[in-house]
Amino acid sequence: MRLEWLEDILAVAEHGSFQAACEKRNISQPAFSRRIRQIEQALGTPIFDRSTRPARLAPHVVEQLDRMRELSVGLRDLTAALRDSGGQRRRVVIVSQHAIAATSTPEIIGSFADLDIDTRLRSANRDDCLAQIMTRRADIAFIHDVVGAPEILGAEFLELREIGKETLIPVFASDRLETLNEAYLRGELPVIAYPADVFLGQVQRRMIFPRLTRIGNVRPRLETALTLAALEFARTGFALAWIPEPLARAEIRATHLVDLSSTLPSISMTLIAARLRDTNSEIVNEVWGRLGGEC
Repeated sequence: MRLEWLEDILAVAEHGSFQAACEKRNISQPAFSRRIRQIEQALGTPIFDRSTRPARLAPHVVEQLDRMRELSVGLRDLTAALRDSGGQRRRVVIVSQHAIAATSTPEIIGSFADLDIDTRLRSANRDDCLAQIMTRRADIAFIHDVVGAPEILGAEFLELREIGKETLIPVFASDRLETLNEAYLRGELPVIAYPADVFLGQVQRRMIFPRLTRIGNVRPRLETALTLAALEFARTGFALAWIPEPLARAEIRATHLVDLSSTLPSISMTLIAARLRDTNSEIVNEVWGRLGGEC
């Protein structure tokens, strides 16, 4: 299976149509159709169900999309690693928790922008970030940590540095506080929950929700792993959300959101940079030297 074949199929899956995929892949529709037929001939199986209009990916292909995405990332990483080994590029791969990618990561990366290094940034949940470090698919990870949180996976193999602080704060729409008060009078607190298998979800369940029992029953009206989505739902007054303060700062200053930390629990979080102890890449060492002090 060739990388370009995977990317052709994924382009259709992600953009919903041949035409949108052609634009994304910067190729004419006739040429793209010929490439798809070439893939089908090589594999000996149809990729698309052409009995519908527009044509859709065949069910057996849809079932393999996650695997295709993993293979595409893996092949790209392998290609880049081989180029790096040959001295063609100065490149560092950074993986960041989703929430950090949207808040502190741009400033952190800016601290080494003058090093003439190409940076590849990925985002994932905390365990996935650490797994990518342990399997050498990434060079440096940016993760959150809090007192009482689960132990950092593989800490004995990692070098850790504290690079900053953030606070997880409760926010709600400034112009919808009356609806929140009405819910409180009914004995419930509508919240946006993060899934139990992601770091912020674990923080909520261990450190926030138990402290809300004095207020009322916690009612998770929505569950999402995306802090940006939680922020937008809080802004509409749909439910209360706990958001990293830097991400909510502009909305609070614009008075679209109100910070309820004076009455509801907030959590102080440490920003941690992690890398393998046996890292010997000159490029990675240069970047690491620009980060904060030891934990």
